[in-house]
Amino acid sequence: MNNPPAPPARTVRPRSVSRALAYPYDVPDRSFVIHAGHVQPIESDAHLHDLAGGDLADRVPVIACGSNQAPSALAWKFAQPEDGPVPVVRVELKNFDSVYCAHFARYGSVPATLHPAPGTVVSLFVNWLTPAQLAHMHTTETTRGNYVYGELAELEAEVEFGPAVSRAGAYICTRGALAIDGRPVPLAEIPARDRSHPALAQRDLIQRLVALHGLADTVETFVQRNLDDEDERARRAALLHRDALPFDYPAFRKAD
Repeated sequence: MNNPPAPPARTVRPRSVSRALAYPYDVPDRSFVIHAGHVQPIESDAHLHDLAGGDLADRVPVIACGSNQAPSALAWKFAQPEDGPVPVVRVELKNFDSVYCAHFARYGSVPATLHPAPGTVVSLFVNWLTPAQLAHMHTTETTRGNYVYGELAELEAEVEFGPAVSRAGAYICTRGALAIDGRPVPLAEIPARDRSHPALAQRDLIQRLVALHGLADTVETFVQRNLDDEDERARRAALLHRDALPFDYPAFRKAD
């Protein structure tokens, strides 16, 4: 059998490739509040109240399963002092997991989506957003049609600080969950207990996709082509869509 042709030679931009491979970035192991790039760990419920500028009654809890857990990503989205503080509270969420989307982001990564996972307990974060912050978050998540926003009900969750969460917003990938051998692929960077499927880090996932599709790329050149060539990125994404797993959770209601 002939080997596939090598991809055209190209210059690898380490900063772009390294950013893609670092997804989901600097996810911490404790709750925090971020305000104009300044990160303050939360020490208690009273401390959360002080850092947030009041209680959370007028805010919307939104589950973050990918880079919206990371201070660096939130600092970019809510960069100005007038954006206000964003409380980000650690949560142990039952019967879900953070898995890869059947989609390539413009920044080169395979991003995350929430997916039902009976028996799994995943450690994620809840962004407590004001209405204005939520509207702004929508512009960063839903405008390209890759995610849809809605509310999840009947949640079983234990929060580190703040109010109990049995309902929460979430951004769900419209392309479905990436599947390998018919199974979703959890993010190795996101801690969880009792996973039913093997987890992969971003680099390992891309290496697996390169092998599955019989490509001659290295991980770095594969990512670089995703960054440089929109048509090629779309063609590759279409291959992922063929085997994608739909989001099936009866207590999810898409927002109007």
